[in-house]
Amino acid sequence: MSINYAEVLKGPHQLAFDITNKCNFRCLHCYNSSGENIVVNNELTDEEVINFIKEIGEMKLFNVCFRGGEPLIRKELIYKCAKLLIEAGTTYVSLVTNGYLMTEDIAYQLKKSGIDRIQISIDGACPTTHDKLRNKKGAFDKAIKAIKILKNVGISNIDVSFCPTSFNIAEFDEVHSLLNELGIKELRVQPLMLLGRANQHLNKIMPTQFQYRQLVKRIHAINLRGKNPIVEWGDPVDHLIRFRTIAANCVSYVSIRANGDIVASPYLPLVVGNIRKYKFSEYWKAGLVTLWQNELPKKNGTKYTFYNGYE
Repeated sequence: MSINYAEVLKGPHQLAFDITNKCNFRCLHCYNSSGENIVVNNELTDEEVINFIKEIGEMKLFNVCFRGGEPLIRKELIYKCAKLLIEAGTTYVSLVTNGYLMTEDIAYQLKKSGIDRIQISIDGACPTTHDKLRNKKGAFDKAIKAIKILKNVGISNIDVSFCPTSFNIAEFDEVHSLLNELGIKELRVQPLMLLGRANQHLNKIMPTQFQYRQLVKRIHAINLRGKNPIVEWGDPVDHLIRFRTIAANCVSYVSIRANGDIVASPYLPLVVGNIRKYKFSEYWKAGLVTLWQNELPKKNGTKYTFYNGYE
């Protein structure tokens, strides 16, 4: 007898939550135009966030990831949320940050609250390239400093992401060597998402297909050497393909926007509910778990992956 996992699961394995869309950067490649989008002025209040966190804490999820925007803009709220989740039985609580606001005290408070997985972006081997993409002077030095601070306070899982562009892709080997010196074990390479601010700057940042192919060859060669960090090609639309094909029977990943919108994917303009209207658990029980069995998300997912040349 086969198991109907949709009936067994009490909640998704992974939940990504944009705790804010406010941001201290205006990155050229930002897929959701953080700092300037329509969500910024309609974000969940601290009380609404805490109530949501308490609810999903009861689900005992495998991983809850705080994203943005820049999450550390609401750092005090993150400390409270992380502590609540860990105390409730969540396996991992993680954070994605640009690192600019990181200090020894903030790093210590993050660790104390239970966060032990943090991702920081390094998008070049020097300030010139990283700061150009991040559209912020000093961003590179702050990101490197943030990694060192996190290691000093004992955060054990520090991952780095790298977004290839036309002007930084030739520095990938240098980036890898730099991260090796910093003791980073995993490097995630994610190609550009042709959305939001990125779509406005394609002529400045979009790599050629040849550059992408050369990068894939470099990644393969680096991984064959077995030298840290191990490089993962983090295809951002992988879930759009899996969820409408081999994994359509059961949703394992859910994304929540800063205004409470539940979206089929952070990369699709398809809102399926809002936690201000009903509890997340009510949506889950009402069919969110089998969302990708419906034709609308399948059609949207197909359209996007074809548009971006993935299929």
